[in-house]
Amino acid sequence: MAAICLYQTLHLFHGGVRMLDRHVALLDRCARELFGRGYRPDLPRLERRMLALAAEHRYPDDLSSFVRIELTADGGTRLLPMGVSYYGGYALRSVRPEGAEIAYDPPLSGYPTCAREAAAAAARRMAECAGARVAVQIGPGGSYHTIEGAPMAVVQGYTVLLAPESAPYEIPPGSFGPEGKPLRGHRFDPPRSVEYELLARAVRAAGLALREEPFGPEIRTSIDEMFWLDHRGITALSHFDGRPLMSILAERVADALEGLFH
Repeated sequence: MAAICLYQTLHLFHGGVRMLDRHVALLDRCARELFGRGYRPDLPRLERRMLALAAEHRYPDDLSSFVRIELTADGGTRLLPMGVSYYGGYALRSVRPEGAEIAYDPPLSGYPTCAREAAAAAARRMAECAGARVAVQIGPGGSYHTIEGAPMAVVQGYTVLLAPESAPYEIPPGSFGPEGKPLRGHRFDPPRSVEYELLARAVRAAGLALREEPFGPEIRTSIDEMFWLDHRGITALSHFDGRPLMSILAERVADALEGLFH
């Protein structure tokens, strides 16, 4: 069985690594909570290593590229090249896939683990079997959480609703661990992703009303747009469960997002 790892995929553009400090802080918190050890690299040195890896793979400086950081429970780290974008900076991607609602709850929901990534890949396959391209995650409580494992938003008029990426959960009192030892109830409250923070900032910068609250299928018929933000930029759905959607405000949010870095 493969060892569990934590990961972040970072956006490189014009000789810099965007939000490096926030990604590292997120990894540090998650590593402390799940692995019992922190992650405190020298940021300038880490940025140089990432830029050198991009240069080694001849990633152009005038287009965005991506590098992934992986941490393992035993303290191991590695950097992986993740390709080049067609765009320079964050943008509204031209691809507009169809989405399908898939009910699933990944292990350690809310933490950026390879287990969560694998669950998202399995959900994508289920969506493909349903005739769509991407999975809109609905959790056990009936609320939407992510698209492709990334923070998602829907538009109703000129209001943007931003879904929580996960819900807090706990180990119930009376649970037992190795050798029958009782486990004390422990509450897990996963952190928001860097992309969630960026998406909320971009919506506000675009001058749109923002509501950060749970929502589910009850709003399906009143949705005008649905989109998500990952390390590449914003992707808007063309259809959700057969319903056609627009991408007017998604483009406005994408423009505001890139404007945060200028």
